[in-house]
Amino acid sequence: MRSKKWKGWVLGLSMASSMLLSGALWAHPLQDFVNQLKTFEADFSQVLQEDGLMEFVQKADKGHFQLSRPSRLVWEYAQKDGQKIVLDGVNLWVWDKDLKQVTVRPVAEVQGDIPLSWLLYDEPIEDKFTIIFAGNRAGMQWYNLAPKEATYFQSIEIALKDGLMSEAWLYEGSDKITKIRFSNIQINQTLNEAQFQFLVPPGNDLVGTPLPLQ
Repeated sequence: MRSKKWKGWVLGLSMASSMLLSGALWAHPLQDFVNQLKTFEADFSQVLQEDGLMEFVQKADKGHFQLSRPSRLVWEYAQKDGQKIVLDGVNLWVWDKDLKQVTVRPVAEVQGDIPLSWLLYDEPIEDKFTIIFAGNRAGMQWYNLAPKEATYFQSIEIALKDGLMSEAWLYEGSDKITKIRFSNIQINQTLNEAQFQFLVPPGNDLVGTPLPLQ
């Protein structure tokens, strides 16, 4: 009897260990996408939807996006006086061309408020976000990312199509949603790393003091 109990206990422990191991090896589809990503480049179209069910939508802003993991990106709007945002790995630069002003802050101070922080860094997504499957829509798999700590946005929805990020919706509230659609997507291509280093254009004011690059 003792032998049977002992064997049963060992078998149960073995099964539990196998389940824990398989859980540790199992990766979320969104995490799979991030794990294999080195660079991401795409055009984007961005609209701001306000007033909830009234579906008030502002004119779409277009631009270009480049990312090199970890911690570097360029997000630039196509308009002549559009904004340009650069992460150089240490600093966050925001160039307001119409104001002829550049604002710089250490990334460490604002990392939690960067909507694509989950994509930029090597830490597992679920360290900072709860991932919730949000269903299939328009031929895409949607996932909701709920921040575990307070940020200026309430949540983010990411759409995967053929394993690639094709849309991102940023919820600042139930009545204010920024919707971004990516096109001409290229991943893991060689990018010019010099473009992730920002130089203040002549004639522009600088607000803030950049930290030296490591």
